[in-house]
Amino acid sequence: MKPDVKTFYDKRSGTASHVVWCARSKACAVIDPVFDLDPASGHTSCKPIEMIANFVRERGLRLGWILDTHIHHDHISGASELKRLLGGAIAIGDRVGEVATAITDVYGLEPRHIQLDPFDKLLADGEHLPLGDFTVEALATPGHTIDHLSFVIGDAVFTGDTLFMPDSGTARCDFHRGSASALFQSIKRILDRADDVDLFACHDYGAAGRRAPAWHSTVGAQRSANIHIGNGTDESAFVILREKRDASLDMPALMLLSLPLNIRAGALPALSAHGRIMLSVPLNVPRNAM
Repeated sequence: MKPDVKTFYDKRSGTASHVVWCARSKACAVIDPVFDLDPASGHTSCKPIEMIANFVRERGLRLGWILDTHIHHDHISGASELKRLLGGAIAIGDRVGEVATAITDVYGLEPRHIQLDPFDKLLADGEHLPLGDFTVEALATPGHTIDHLSFVIGDAVFTGDTLFMPDSGTARCDFHRGSASALFQSIKRILDRADDVDLFACHDYGAAGRRAPAWHSTVGAQRSANIHIGNGTDESAFVILREKRDASLDMPALMLLSLPLNIRAGALPALSAHGRIMLSVPLNVPRNAM
């Protein structure tokens, strides 16, 4: 069975957030919601979350789960804001604590930041969540990050940052404890399925402007045409290609601002003594420290 899916695209971060639901029961989940922050102006916006919330209300859906595939490096998670608007429970992979420990060390944060209270459920590999006539299966897919999960819902897999569109390849692996070899094995777990299984990515950038943003492909299309791992590419060739490409990439624009927020499910800090929301960033930090 295939679930119903509606995708909302955030242009600033290139993020595809997916609303997934059971038509009979109206139970739904939202995967990788985005809270908007413009790093140039420092202005925030709830608009991406409000668009999702309005859609859920208009369709008469019941939000059960807010699912983050991992601690995002390129945008602020909208999980906490979406929960404030619609309720539901926030879930993420159970290795999030390892990521939180690394981030608190880099930022010199208080130990309370390692407390994962904003997350209602920490998911182990193979764990299932109810979603009407479907279940949500947590599929551990480390490589991009150590905490990365993909979500299997019926005949669809929501791959997060593991796989992009075939003409855009695969995720980078140069963040904290990332691994191109682990990513290769994770992708095998996804592609070891029937050709017609739907795949939904978390990011797309329009292939550097050559086409409109896209986020839906199939297992068959990825096996045959993915520019990094398709057409029988073996692990050693993939690792060489991936590590060479990663060495040329810039840091994500929102990385230093987003990480300490995302280990708290995107919750903003309390107002400072002078009534402002303040974010601090460390300087001269190697990208693989976070």
